[in-house]
Amino acid sequence: MQIIWYENKALVFKSGDAETDIPCVRGGTGSDLSPANLLQKFDNNNILYVLSENPRHAFETFLSHTTVVEAAGGVVEDGTGRILMMRRRGWWDLPKGHVEKGESREEAALREVAEGLRQVRLLGPLTTTRHFYRMHGRWETKCTWWYGMRCEGDETPVPQTEEDITETRWMQGTELWQAVAGSYGTIREVFDAWTKKE
Repeated sequence: MQIIWYENKALVFKSGDAETDIPCVRGGTGSDLSPANLLQKFDNNNILYVLSENPRHAFETFLSHTTVVEAAGGVVEDGTGRILMMRRRGWWDLPKGHVEKGESREEAALREVAEGLRQVRLLGPLTTTRHFYRMHGRWETKCTWWYGMRCEGDETPVPQTEEDITETRWMQGTELWQAVAGSYGTIREVFDAWTKKE
């Protein structure tokens, strides 16, 4: 099974029969599996199953309609158990950024998180998420590798307004989980993996 997100809509590529009360399409070929075509099939639902005898092939056909971009980021926890969140384009998000040529995913994650923070260390991998979006007239898929991280300092990074980040905040408890619940599907997926690691 393969899952890719469009904001809060989950596109699930799987084998098997249709689920009760959940919209589904049978995996075709070519333009049948394009982002624009599949987004029309969601209607008012937040999940759409693409059923196929070969879900991986159907997913790869979907990806062929997009440009794949690699990114890496982290769930950064401080010494008191707070998590660093940032508000980007009106949504609470986690620090992440593109993997540059010649760097590993781990290096990219640390570089992106360390901007504005000192004494950050990698704890280990959490999960990988995928989401697609339209940028500059074309469809892109961002594949993000996520890591658990620890920050020994207590500084709060200055929001990078050039990256559309308007606020950064350390959160925990109810405030954190409300932010996660109102965030992107990918962020909820990352926190699901993080809670299982804890």
